[in-house]
Amino acid sequence: MLHFRRFCEDALAPAPARDSYVKRGGGRGWPEQCPPVRASNAYGFDLLASVDIEFVREDAGGWRLTESDSLTADWVWTPEGTPEDAEVAPPQEQDAAWFWDKDQTIPHVISPEVWPLLRDQVKVSTFLYLATDPDEMLLFMDLPHATRSFKVLPALVETDHYPASYPWHCVLELDRRHERIRIERGESLCRLLPVKRDTFVAREMSDEAFGAFFDRGQAWLAEHGKGPPGPMMDITGVYGRQQRRAAFEVQRGDTAEPH
Repeated sequence: MLHFRRFCEDALAPAPARDSYVKRGGGRGWPEQCPPVRASNAYGFDLLASVDIEFVREDAGGWRLTESDSLTADWVWTPEGTPEDAEVAPPQEQDAAWFWDKDQTIPHVISPEVWPLLRDQVKVSTFLYLATDPDEMLLFMDLPHATRSFKVLPALVETDHYPASYPWHCVLELDRRHERIRIERGESLCRLLPVKRDTFVAREMSDEAFGAFFDRGQAWLAEHGKGPPGPMMDITGVYGRQQRRAAFEVQRGDTAEPH
């Protein structure tokens, strides 16, 4: 299970992914009409931009943040054991986006020879605290089949044992072919996939196993294919009707605690 907490009321919760993100015209054969493509589009959760963000490419080669609001938490953390009459710290603030620092040493060092490769990257806050159940991790990635003015750098985060005390961010790489890139509030920033920590094995089929597999495929075609028997039969609609897709739901106000 994905456990999340919004930074404040203005932060947007995750949203179940959708079958299609592009409005098409007439015609047949659009990618979104293919059942496996639709299923991949709708697999996972979308993390949404909670504020409008705009980047402008500068002549020097970098990028400048021209529009981006920070958000203020609507809660205050008081360490256990704090006296009741102690002064309470102000609520946390979180920037919506920030770039790598050229000479940074924290959270990790960026060497001068590496910096040119990172100048198009920007960290964008999801304004969400994220946790998972034991042996579950979170894969941050781009939206499948999406063509946008930025791409998401994939990252696999072990949220089952790393209780980050800050909202998670995703890393975007801005497309230098654009002079201005704008991300609207409510737009999908990245895709989030819960994945299991396990040992996954690839094993070649034996002759006997492959024979049974191939026979099953031919029997399926003979039963569901339209037209005369052959290697390319019409199976329009059959795969989609038989497809068993995963479901993704977002529950609000759930009191369950992450492990």
